[in-house]
Amino acid sequence: MQKVIALLILLFISASFAMAQDKIILKSGKELKVKIINLNPKDVTFIPEYSSDTVSLLREEITMLHYKTGIIIYLSGNEKQMPASTFSGSTPDSMYALGERDATLYYKGFKGAAIGTLITSFYIPWGLIPAIACSSTPPKAYNLGYKDKNLMENPEYYAGYTDKAYKIKKKKVWTNFGIGTGSTFVFIILLTTLTVLAYR
Repeated sequence: MQKVIALLILLFISASFAMAQDKIILKSGKELKVKIINLNPKDVTFIPEYSSDTVSLLREEITMLHYKTGIIIYLSGNEKQMPASTFSGSTPDSMYALGERDATLYYKGFKGAAIGTLITSFYIPWGLIPAIACSSTPPKAYNLGYKDKNLMENPEYYAGYTDKAYKIKKKKVWTNFGIGTGSTFVFIILLTTLTVLAYR
């Protein structure tokens, strides 16, 4: 029985890894299932499937990177290369933090969702529906507002930027929901009070 359970756990882990992995498409047409660690001006560093070793391939050998997040990066010999200073000395943690900082500065794509939530939240309880819908949907790529496409090619920076943008969007949406709902309650209380006073 224990062997069966262990086998099921192993199969589940393998299936999870297969569903949540990056892909590298080589110019030869071969597809590698990997976890991409870093993309820099010269090469791509990754961990191959069923391995714990870190491997690097020159950018010129690669046609495309397909991240599990859905982002796709096409590499070609004549593309604009990232300046070496962009990644030199940068750790994954620092790149993630840089992405968070830049999202705080540049991400403004929450305005449509926040304003829409504010307007609909005056209509209790219907305003709760768009608030939940907007706060549970990550920002679209075209709304991210990032300034440096080359930095967004770094997986850690991309994760930091998109995670922070999502947090900002959720905070703005629920803040506006609170403002709209609170204003409606104040209006109802004020109207009720005036009505009671008028009939005294």
